[in-house]
Amino acid sequence: MLKKLKNMSMIWKFYFWPIAWLLVLLPSLVFPILLENIWLIVARIVGVILLIYSMFLASSGGRTLAKYGHKAEHVTFWPDEFSMVGIFSCMRHPMHLGLAIFPLSVALISGNVVAIAASGWGVAAALWFVLHVEEKDTLMKYGEAYSEYMKKTPPFSLKFSCMKKAFNVWKK
Repeated sequence: MLKKLKNMSMIWKFYFWPIAWLLVLLPSLVFPILLENIWLIVARIVGVILLIYSMFLASSGGRTLAKYGHKAEHVTFWPDEFSMVGIFSCMRHPMHLGLAIFPLSVALISGNVVAIAASGWGVAAALWFVLHVEEKDTLMKYGEAYSEYMKKTPPFSLKFSCMKKAFNVWKK
């Protein structure tokens, strides 16, 4: 029974993101109200910057986990140990922060007013998901060591020093 619940949790974690993005961006197809003039230009510039930032966070976190999150020789999709190096030394969930910002960036690039408004709810839902579902599962998996890590490291960070640490995983 416990294994079945664990598998359901992993499936739910995997499918949460595309479902959340779809629900955030779907209303914009029904109500295609676009920003106008300078607002559209500004939204698209900010959207492109956020898109690059979200992809950088997600890929840096994934690359760090691929490099430091597996102690077993047979590498699985899910890490078997948590990492405290690189970007993970200054935030616990860089990949999730990148995934949470993604629909906002796409909404801004589209310039659709409804999508931009809905994406705020999507970001809030994503951050709630990470803090209440992902954190609980991770705490159960890694126990006291992760609890100590939680006390020292915030779940998310927008500090420039944290971004500098993320660049280190891309160096050869």
